[in-house]
This record gives sequence, C-alpha cells and structure tokens, in this order.
Amino acid sequence: MRYSTLLAFGLVWLCLETQAQRIFGGQIDRRYQPTNVAYSYDIGCTFFADQAGYEALPARLRFGIYRKKDHQLIREFFADKSTDVPNSKSAISCDKDDKTDYLFVRYNQNLILKREDFPDPDGYYIVNEPVANRNPTENVASSQIVLYHWFSPQYLWEYFDTLEPGKTTPQWVPDSFNYFCTNDETNFSLQVVSVPLKTGLRGNYTIALENASPLTGSTGGTQPYRTVDWKAGFSGSQQLPGGNFSLPTMFLINAQGAANLPISAKPLKEGVYSVGFMIKHSRNGVPLSEIYREYQIKVKDCLPPPPAAIRISQVNRPAAAASARVCEGKSVQLNAGAGQPNITYEWSKDGKVIAGQKDSVLVVKEEGAYSVVLTKKGACTTNTSPPLFITTVPNPKVLTASSVPSGLLCPGGSLKLSTLTSAPMSAYQWFRDSVAIANAKDSTYKVTQVGKYTVEVTDPNGCLGQSVPLVIKADSSVNVRMTAIPVRCSNDTTTVLLSGTPAGGKFSGDGVRANRFSPKAAGAGTHQITYLVEDPKACIAGNAVQTATVLAAPPLELGPDQYISSTGGVQLNQNGTITNDLRFQWTPAAGLSSSTISNPYATPAQTTTYHLTVSGTNGCKSTDTITVAIVKGVYIPDVFTPNGDGINDTWELKGLEEFPEVDIQVFDRWGHAIYRFTKSNRQPFDGTLNGTSLPTGNYAYQIITESGGHIYRGNLLLLR
Repeated sequence: MRYSTLLAFGLVWLCLETQAQRIFGGQIDRRYQPTNVAYSYDIGCTFFADQAGYEALPARLRFGIYRKKDHQLIREFFADKSTDVPNSKSAISCDKDDKTDYLFVRYNQNLILKREDFPDPDGYYIVNEPVANRNPTENVASSQIVLYHWFSPQYLWEYFDTLEPGKTTPQWVPDSFNYFCTNDETNFSLQVVSVPLKTGLRGNYTIALENASPLTGSTGGTQPYRTVDWKAGFSGSQQLPGGNFSLPTMFLINAQGAANLPISAKPLKEGVYSVGFMIKHSRNGVPLSEIYREYQIKVKDCLPPPPAAIRISQVNRPAAAASARVCEGKSVQLNAGAGQPNITYEWSKDGKVIAGQKDSVLVVKEEGAYSVVLTKKGACTTNTSPPLFITTVPNPKVLTASSVPSGLLCPGGSLKLSTLTSAPMSAYQWFRDSVAIANAKDSTYKVTQVGKYTVEVTDPNGCLGQSVPLVIKADSSVNVRMTAIPVRCSNDTTTVLLSGTPAGGKFSGDGVRANRFSPKAAGAGTHQITYLVEDPKACIAGNAVQTATVLAAPPLELGPDQYISSTGGVQLNQNGTITNDLRFQWTPAAGLSSSTISNPYATPAQTTTYHLTVSGTNGCKSTDTITVAIVKGVYIPDVFTPNGDGINDTWELKGLEEFPEVDIQVFDRWGHAIYRFTKSNRQPFDGTLNGTSLPTGNYAYQIITESGGHIYRGNLLLLR
C-alpha cells in the first residue's frame, strides 16, 4: 500500500485524537518581514497542540540566544502567545475511522541582531524555555519540549529585500500530524520554500535534511537542552519501530524557489511516536541556518485491499467455466468474488466505467477489455484486477446442397444432402421438420422421406450455426418440352439458342453444336432437332422434337474483279442464274446498262466497286461485290538507239505517272536482269550496264503496274 501526503510550504503532518493538554511538537524559524531595517531578525515559534494544550501553554514564553561553541547565553527575550489562533486543522486516517484536531500556537518576536554582537564563526542558537506536556508516545519518555534554531553570522547579512533576489529564508508550513500503516512503506514529500517566494535565486542555494532526536529541558550543566529520554528499544537512530525515516541527499532550490524532499518510513508496530527533523540551508557552501522541527505520527494496523481477479463462467452458473471467446449473440458471466462482506465493485470496459454495474458479477456479450475495482470498507486502498479481454467469435455460416438440384424425391428412391460451411466443424446434427434425427451426425445425410431439412453445426469454439430449411418434395410427372426454332435462311451465320425443359438434357440434329443451331451448317431444307433428358435421380426420362426450317438463299457468285481499258467494258455476273422468282439490285447504277437485271454490261468512267443484292420470293437475300478497274494506257517503245546523237538515246515509257508503284525490269538473252526501274530508281534505261555499253540486239522486258496488278511483257530492240 502507498499512502502519500504533500506538504505545501512545509511538512504536512496530520494529527491524533484529542486528549487533555497535548502538545504534538513545533519549530522555531526566522520569519520573513517586508522591511529594509538592517539586521532585522523576526523569530517565529510555533507549537502544535490541541485546545487544552493551547490553554496550558504560558501566555508569555522565555527564549534564549546561546553561543554554539560554549553554550554561553548571549541574550534572552520574551514573546507573547498569539491570541488570533486560526481554526483547527484535522488529520484523518486513510480508513476514515480516526481523526485528530490540532491548533497552531505562535510566539513571534522581532529582534535586531547586529553582526558585531554575533561574530563567532560557529554560530548561535535559539531555544525556548521547556514547555509541557508532550503528547505521550510509545518511544519518548520525556514530557517537556524544547525547540531549536541555529544561525551563522553570515545569516545576519541576509536581510530580506523584496527587490533583491537571493536574500531569503527556508520555511515550511507548520502542519503537525500524520497517519501510517504498519509494515507498509509510506512515501510523502516535505516541501521547503524560499520566503519571499522568488525565481532566479543568485548563488548555490541548497537544502539538506537530517533525522534529529526530539529535545527536552536540560537537567544540569551549561547546555540549556538535551536529547529526550528514549523508551526501551528506541534511540536517535531508531526513532520508529523498524528504523528512522529514509531521507534524500542535498537538494537545490528550483527555479520556482522551492524544493521537494521525498522521505519514507515503514514502521512495524502500532502506536504514537515523536520524531524530529533538522533542515540545514546554505549558499555557495557557506552554512546559514538550521531549523529543527518535532512532530508526531500515529501507526495503525490498516486493512489490506481485497484481491481483485476476474473468472469467466456460464451465465447464472458461476461454477461452470467458460471461454473468453464468446459466440456471436451469446453472453458470459464475469465473476469478481461473490459473498465478500463490506466490498463494493466498479466495472470498466476499455478503461471506461460502466454505469450502474456495482455487483460482483457482470454479464457481457460485447468484446473488449474488462476490469473491476474492489473497495473494502476500512481499507486504505483499492485493488484493480488485470484486464480480461473478451473476443466475439462469429457463428459459422452453413449452407446445404442436394444431390438432386430440384429437391424431388423419386418414389422408393433417395438423395443425399451435403453441408457446406466456411470452416471445418466439430459436430453436426440434422433435423427433419424441426425434430432432431437420431444418429444423423455427419456432414452428409441420406434422405428417403419428404420434409423440411436443416442441419446445425458446432465449430471448435462451441459456436452454433444453422442452415436455411431445404424442402424435399415427392416427384410428380414432368413433361419434356423444347422451344420452337425460328425459320432462317441458309446463308444466315447467326446461330439460334436452343431451349428445353426440364434443364439438364442434350440437343442433337443437323447443324447442332451443344445448345446452339447453325442454319448455314445445316443447309437449306427441314431438319429434325431432338432434346433428350435422361436423369434417373430426378425421375425423368424423355425427349422432345422440333423441326428447323432453313430456306434456300439465292445462289450468287460474281467471280473475280475485272480490268478494262478506259474505253472498254465488261459484262457482269455472266454465269448468274436468271429466273423470274428473283429480283436483282445493283449499286451504284453509274456505268451499268441496267441496275435491275442479272448480268448488266459495265462501262464505268473510273474504277468502281459494284454491289449486287439478289432477293428471292421466300424472303432470303444474297449479296456480293465485284470491282471493275480502269487500266489507263502506257506507251512502251519497242526500239531505241543509244548512240549519243541526242535522239532516242534512252528507253522512256509514257504514262507511268498513273502507276507510282510500277516495277520495270529488262533482261538479256540469257535471262539476266540488266536494268530495273522502281519507285526509288526512276532513271531511264540508257543501254549500259555498270557504265559499259551493251551490244546491239533484242532484250526482253517485264512491267508490273502495281502490287497484284497487270504484268506487261515484250521485246525491246537496241540499235547503235
């Protein structure tokens, strides 16, 4: 258990139950006064007491200033008890069943301590005349209390100018009492601040904290105080049962003018104990002052927090364990320990408190991280369970399939139902008409009776899924039918989709491929197309027949394209059929002797492609095209004289501009090519080969007007 207290402007020590004339402790320190009076030293003495202790303290109290090295009294002064006692403060134990009220009783006096009067480098201390009674404790036998404050000569120079940072005094707010638990380490913080509270303090301003024995009045000798008489088992190094407080090393005042001094203790036994601390402060390594403080603590046997753990069970069955993987739509019960007296529960999901859930059990169906905080009446702390993670698992998806897609059951026959799931299952159960079928616990089931069938599956997580009902009916007679086939023409390349019922049969006949009929493949005429169904599982066997009529398309073949001269002509469709039941239509009509006869005479003015459509009386049509190309004239000389007289020295052809792709070659008597005229070489033949004159004689030529065009061949005479 951790019990923490922060002391603002000092120690926050809380207090005990009220008894008569109790003084819990106190301190003497230098108080800050906003004055520029040199060597002003304002003394503040505070006792922590109950109301009876306040009244028992003297109205006027004597103080002495002593030289440290020889305890010589240098000066004495008196201070009056304050009458403006503030409202009482209270210290409350962590379990809220113990309370102590106390007051701050102050004696203040402003002194002028000049440096020439206090020059000793060992410094001086201030103590009060012993007062009584110290609140009785388990560790201290002395009843009188003496408080102590030491200062060095250098500290007299530290007058407190609010405009000059660095001149300040350490102080803590005089709280007096605190509660501890036995065998439990308690950490808290003493806070010491600079007064006035400043930032940017000049110099190395440091604070050191020590355990210090409480003080009491001296029984003789020159020293006006001494360490208290300890009860058996206690001493200055053993102020608490189990040891002293653990203290920090030296601390620096931070930029805000404060130092937090964390301390801790682990007392081993109940009781009230007096303890003391000494604050030593310095700047730049020079000691300035020491402030002693005494206060009291009360140690109690605190109740431990209840254990917090979550156990998962089935709902309303806390003894039946359940998994943290929860099936979709299902719930589990979280148990935090029922029947524990004086325990309250607070449940959370994903770090957020669940409103209204204060019972020891929580029923959940949503996934998330669940935790519970247990609080026991009288305990100082709570206990929080580790988070328990609930995961929602989707139920399996289940489908069923029948070996007979129609779900028809033949008389005296059977069919098989199969389970289709998203993952392997661990258990199956088949139902007919919502009643479980005995021993039907496989992924498949053989059906011999009509009814409504479902299957319930259980996955490895224990999650259930159920299929949609599959209705199995008795077979009734089924007629095999086939859809009529539309009439088509023999030259129609579009296939016809065949259709028959019930599904699953086969089509056959001329022009049939799978479930399509091709009129062109079947040819003109009538064709019997059969649809055959043979499915013993569906109790079906039969066939249907339809007649496919394919009408003959008019015969038409215009033949190869024709070539004529610019002044010539040609008769088209010379081998075409001429009957009265056919109609002919040529397009375009230009250059034709007639556009509505079978074989018109064509004399186009330019190369023309003609389209012929032949229509029969049965509605079928045939089309074809033919191109009539006009071949323009090319002048081909049959002799030339390459003798250098400037007349007919080269073989030049006229009209080649009509044929940009023309290819001309000249061959000698042995068939060797000696000249070629192409698109890239358009130089005329000059009767030479590689610069050497060819002999007089006959040469052959070949002229190709264009790729795939006419070829002209002939002889050429070369004369010199």
